[in-house]
Amino acid sequence: MHDSTKGNDRRHFLASAAGLVLLASASAVTIFRFIFGKPRVDGQLQAERLRLLSQNTELGKLELQRQTQDEILIGRLSDLDAAKGKYFTDYQMQQALAFIDKDNLPILLSAKCTHLGCTVGSQVDDQGRVLCPCHISYFDIVTGQPSQGSPAKKPLPHLSWIVRDQNGDVVAKKIGAGQVEGLRDLSNSDNFSVFLLRDTKEG
Repeated sequence: MHDSTKGNDRRHFLASAAGLVLLASASAVTIFRFIFGKPRVDGQLQAERLRLLSQNTELGKLELQRQTQDEILIGRLSDLDAAKGKYFTDYQMQQALAFIDKDNLPILLSAKCTHLGCTVGSQVDDQGRVLCPCHISYFDIVTGQPSQGSPAKKPLPHLSWIVRDQNGDVVAKKIGAGQVEGLRDLSNSDNFSVFLLRDTKEG
């Protein structure tokens, strides 16, 4: 019995020692990972990282395109609406808006409020204006001018554009707030595409 008891004690001791070794090892691994290792990345965090990476890639493409191209496709003329603007990114990497006027010609203007730089809304009210919601400035989309009493005092700048037909030929053009050059009848709007044109003053 004495030998049996000693054997049991020895086995208990060895089992306890093994358990302590395993526990110490697990703790050491945990501590090592905490100090030196990379934190565990769950699925949601990984998805967010991928989204940000994709967003940065797209932003890089936009910047490169605007640095190297003198024309940027906005869309077909038929994509534009008189009551709701289409957002796009201008050559300054700022938000801009595209509309169509009563003569079926594009209106391209900056969407950066001239008060404190907020982005103006795209919905046109019954007076032909868009609203900057930050401090309630209204801007006429045809002239770009702010309404009387608005915190903004300067107009939204008009952006230069060209319209090309299906063959790629220029049929109409407007530099900033200047006069339209070329065709006035663009009624068959599916046949024409609108491009943002680099202003020569921008370089």
